[in-house]
Amino acid sequence: MLVSHKTIGRNIRSARQSAGLTQEQTAERLRISQLHFGRLERGERPASLEQLAQIAGVLGVTTASLLNGCVMDEQFTAAPSDSAVSLAQSVAALANGCSPKARALMLSLCQAVAQSDKESETK
Repeated sequence: MLVSHKTIGRNIRSARQSAGLTQEQTAERLRISQLHFGRLERGERPASLEQLAQIAGVLGVTTASLLNGCVMDEQFTAAPSDSAVSLAQSVAALANGCSPKARALMLSLCQAVAQSDKESETK
C-alpha cells in the first residue's frame, strides 16, 4: 500500500483555506515553524498521526478528512473487470494524488466517452 503525502497536503491546504487561516496562523497555532507547515502542506514531509490529529483540531475538521483519498492502490490494472465497482476503483486509483483540476478533466473525459458510447449504441 502506498500513501500519497501530496494528497494529504492538498487536503490540509483545502481545510486551512476553508477555515480562513494563513499558513503562518496555522503554524503558530500548531507551535511549529511556518517552513515545516508549508512542507507538510506541499506533501514534501510526511505528517505523523499525532500531527494530523493536531492539524485537524486546529482546522476544525476530522483526521479522516485529511486522509481522504491518500491511499493508492498498488494493484491497478488497465483493464478493469466487468463490474462497475472495479471500474470505479480503477478510476479512483488513477485519480489518487491528482490535483482537483486534473480530477475534473478526468471526469469530463469519462463523461465524453460514456456519451459517445451511448450515442453509438442508438445508431
